[in-house]
Amino acid sequence: MDLSGILIRRDDAGRYNLNDLHKAAGGEKKDQPNHWLVVSSTAELIAELSNSRNSGIKPVAAERGRYEGTFVCKELVYAYAMWVSASFHLKVIRAYDSLVTAPAAPADSAG
Repeated sequence: MDLSGILIRRDDAGRYNLNDLHKAAGGEKKDQPNHWLVVSSTAELIAELSNSRNSGIKPVAAERGRYEGTFVCKELVYAYAMWVSASFHLKVIRAYDSLVTAPAAPADSAG
């Protein structure tokens, strides 16, 4: 997914890179993901997501190495965007909506 010219990377579980989202939001220090992760409402949402997921995939995962960063599920992407600003929240909603409603690429008919 591309947002404000920034590629938002995903991990093998399909979670989105929170650090990339921070860059797409403008990269301001006040909007750093570590500030958002310690907000009580964020912790409550993470706990709720952890309790309600049947897939066994954690809603938040920190990765080290080449693909380093904090990766979060779609619901947390929306929550982070809302925390940053109404404008960024709307950008995220529209980008995700565009991603999921884009027409599928035509199948290769060559034989």
